[in-house]
Amino acid sequence: MTNAEVSEVLKQFADLLDIKGESGFRVAAYRRSADTIKRLEEPVATLVDEERLTDLKGIGKGLAANITEIVRTGELEEMTIVQDEVPETLLTILAIPGIGPKSVGLFYRELGITNLEQLEQAIESGQLIELKGIGKKQESRITEGISFLRQRSGKMSIGTALPAARRLSQLLAAALETRAEIVGSVRRRAEVVGNVDLLLEGEDHDRIASTIESAWDGVEAIEHGEQTVDVTVSRIGHVRVISSPAGSFGGTLVQSTGSQDHVESLNIDGRKSFVDESSLYQSVECSWIPPELRENRGEIELARQNSLPDLVELGLIRGDLHLHSVWSDGRATIPELAERAIELGYAYLSIADHSHGLAIANGLNADRLEQQRREIETVRESFPDLHILCASEVEVRRDGSLDFPDDVLEQLDLVVASLHSGRNMPTGEMTSRILSAIENPHVDIIAHPTGRIVEQRPGASYDWDTVFEAAARTKTALEINANPARLDLPEDLARQAVEAGVLIAIDSDAHDLQGLDVMEYGVGIARRGWVETDSVVNTWTLDDLLDWLGR
Repeated sequence: MTNAEVSEVLKQFADLLDIKGESGFRVAAYRRSADTIKRLEEPVATLVDEERLTDLKGIGKGLAANITEIVRTGELEEMTIVQDEVPETLLTILAIPGIGPKSVGLFYRELGITNLEQLEQAIESGQLIELKGIGKKQESRITEGISFLRQRSGKMSIGTALPAARRLSQLLAAALETRAEIVGSVRRRAEVVGNVDLLLEGEDHDRIASTIESAWDGVEAIEHGEQTVDVTVSRIGHVRVISSPAGSFGGTLVQSTGSQDHVESLNIDGRKSFVDESSLYQSVECSWIPPELRENRGEIELARQNSLPDLVELGLIRGDLHLHSVWSDGRATIPELAERAIELGYAYLSIADHSHGLAIANGLNADRLEQQRREIETVRESFPDLHILCASEVEVRRDGSLDFPDDVLEQLDLVVASLHSGRNMPTGEMTSRILSAIENPHVDIIAHPTGRIVEQRPGASYDWDTVFEAAARTKTALEINANPARLDLPEDLARQAVEAGVLIAIDSDAHDLQGLDVMEYGVGIARRGWVETDSVVNTWTLDDLLDWLGR
């Protein structure tokens, strides 16, 4: 590793320690060592090989051992442990200009904020400004910093892009009294997008531009060409508005939705106009193709055979099987979660708080789990139309054993197993570890299997063929975690999983009431992964779900 890379690991570790609330002396020691390594005029690897690290000012035996570990292995085991206690995504918030580790720690501890999307939601809901020490001026600086960060990266998660696209398209449609559609990669539900694309029926570009300036907040720049209006919007970034006359709206809708490979492979007759998408697809002898499938991955051939998959839909989701309450690190009570589930039209939900192995998340031991079970039994009486499952998100230890013994697990209605630590273990060891959980007869769902964070942390490495075979054989569901920061399983692995006969659970992993609303992002990834309705356990009736659980 280069000096800069070693320095960055040390700096990130210092930031995580600071967010966690470790002693200022220890944090400062790692920051100083990061600066020292960065300024070295010779490779730090040379100092490691020659055992000269302790010759550097401020670096004792303990720091030297950690730096040696980083140089030789590319990681720091102690940092991995801290990452299991403090979400690594908090470092993204730390990248916002003007925000320090103590503020990030405050946001996390008080509001459970772990990523930019949650921070934006806290600003919009007024929760952030209610925190001690946060005034309007600081909130405004944070808002500006988020906008700066997004524009610098040029990318948005679907969790940011889709709500923005909906809001902007609705404002335009209402102001111009015309049709507006979300198009581009947002319509295809890509996990990360470069910009928001909208399609508007109409051709008066001057009126479109003036309406945008008056109807949208935060317009920073605007320019238009023959068929498009390009806008820079604060906290969103680049928005492109495409216009089309009514007579060719359908063709433009297909073209602007993409993907480019999909559109090119359709071989559309450019001389024809299409009022809607169905007529365009009929012209090339295809049934209508859902936007999420339009990636030129075999969907056109199947559409010509009228054999497209029966994709899962948001309206078919009957329940959420992975929720956290105030019993661990959630911020909603069990009755509050039940009320929200009723509002969403669910027939069942599962309270799956962390087990005691995840101490930072206030995980439950066996005694507290029993106390929670008794509360759930009481709450059930107030919600006769909702079946509340008593579950647990149980840690899978490094040796593959679970955080609870079998006699505790067998008392639960549902068991969600997850691997929060040791994600950098070799492929063989990780595979053996997850197989131990899958083969356990009490485990029903493997949560966020790869452990990835979108655009920030790669997933763990497994022998996926072996994992899928075991999951299919044991009827253990793999989760598509719907949190926009996770979306795990990713679409490619989700498709491989269902092709191997694996069951899927699409869950919110909600830690507050708003968290239940992310389900649509998981459904979007499932659809991009060609996941059919029957493969998703939480589209099943309660009776079928309980039969699968053996309860």
